[in-house]
Amino acid sequence: MSRPIERRPSVQGNERALSQSHVLLFFVVLSFVYVFPIVRADYAYVDDNWRALLQAQDAWRNQGRILLEGLYRALTFSEATINIFPLPLLISVFALALAMARLTFWLFPRPGITSCLVILPVLCNPFFLGNLTYQYDGPGMVLALVAVICAITCRIERRSVRGLLAALLIAVALSLYQLTISLFIGLCIVEYIRGVKDKVAVQALLVTLVERVVQLIVGGLIYFFTAYQLAIDTRGNHLPFDQQWFEVVWQKFCFSMQMLGLLTASAGNGVAVALLLGASAGFVLLMSNIPQMQGRLSGKLGVALLYLLGLVVLVCSVPGMMLFVAEPNLEARNFIGFAAVLVLLFFLNHELFGRVWPGLRWLLIMPTLFMFAFSYAYGQVIIAKKELESAMAHYIANDLVSRSELRSVTKYYYLRAPGDGNWLPRGHGAMTQMPLLRYILSGSNSVLHAQFFPRLGINNVIGGEHSVFAQLAASGRVGAPLVDNRFYSIYVAGAQGFIVMKPIQEDENYNQHWPAVP
Repeated sequence: MSRPIERRPSVQGNERALSQSHVLLFFVVLSFVYVFPIVRADYAYVDDNWRALLQAQDAWRNQGRILLEGLYRALTFSEATINIFPLPLLISVFALALAMARLTFWLFPRPGITSCLVILPVLCNPFFLGNLTYQYDGPGMVLALVAVICAITCRIERRSVRGLLAALLIAVALSLYQLTISLFIGLCIVEYIRGVKDKVAVQALLVTLVERVVQLIVGGLIYFFTAYQLAIDTRGNHLPFDQQWFEVVWQKFCFSMQMLGLLTASAGNGVAVALLLGASAGFVLLMSNIPQMQGRLSGKLGVALLYLLGLVVLVCSVPGMMLFVAEPNLEARNFIGFAAVLVLLFFLNHELFGRVWPGLRWLLIMPTLFMFAFSYAYGQVIIAKKELESAMAHYIANDLVSRSELRSVTKYYYLRAPGDGNWLPRGHGAMTQMPLLRYILSGSNSVLHAQFFPRLGINNVIGGEHSVFAQLAASGRVGAPLVDNRFYSIYVAGAQGFIVMKPIQEDENYNQHWPAVP
């Protein structure tokens, strides 16, 4: 790991510098407050439904995330993925609070409360709510962030040892969740810009950057020759390099930028524009330090070029490696790199406000409050989603156990309707005012999962394929539905049953049925 760059104490104005214990207390309290809505909701999110039934125990290993499998074996004292939520989340969030406290002192020599606000987006990245919602995968993703932060903030004096330890921590992060490497890249850019702010000598700044690149490469190689050798899941395969490669990458990039636009709409244009304008002014202000740095003119020109290119790399790190893999879907949980973007935006505003009047730094409370408000709004949305899933399951379960004509069925195949996962009447208002909520809820979600039914004492419902049902229907082996209602139909073919969910066509807006107020 690169040696910490010497820098002058920053001016905090009238803001009192915090001790290490106070900084840690700040992050512990606010971190637990932030994740409370998710703990309270206790919602089984997508993969959680089948992991809780101990299905596909080697799924993480097949994805090259072997350490996540080891984590659950250690926490559950067993060989299975027993659901012990929220214990893993609480442990991992506490570890992240420790890491964020460490990151604060790495970025600020004498941090105050507003300095801590700059670091808080590491956890409070709105897109990261999609990761935290996973009861099984979420804690591992959080610990991957911890590994990345420890790699960045390593202070061992000996360069070779520091670099090797950082590379090992990068490999650990990749073995927990590969996409967290975007945060490492983003924090490297923040470190580079911090070096420009502190007018570090050109040679020292460039050496630090080279060290980071070497650490990233070595860490990637360690991961490739260890945990990655166990990966057999094809979702991580790279895009074929053909005539359509650039077009697909560009489409993914444009889509990710559109999703960032949803965040702007959710936060309110005023807050978002003010944050961006302040960061832009701060970026230009710090760039004026480059001519004052010690070094040759050619070196300063190189620093200036890298300073500008850093923004391009930072933006591209938001979708990160997802731009180059065959997986077509870009989910909110993939945007881990956006945490570094927020940290930089907060950092640049913090620096600008400090130059104008240090008291202005308290304005960072406004976007911070939005992040917390967004988390609590999301908590209410997933509670509504949980209630709707439970209601749907009870509707179906009542038919399965009460209708005599279904008693001969030994196995049911559940066929979800495409694109039905985000229909949520109770959450319509929130998702209209904060459109990013609908995206975080995930398009890969469903109005109901087949693995929900064991909660209701029904063990013979499994996931099915529409193509199989269509073939049976075409051959005449499936007759008229025995149950046909607003949300689903139930068909029988011999000893097999098919629960076919219907596409939900009606508007989820409850208020449209009320007369307009004159």
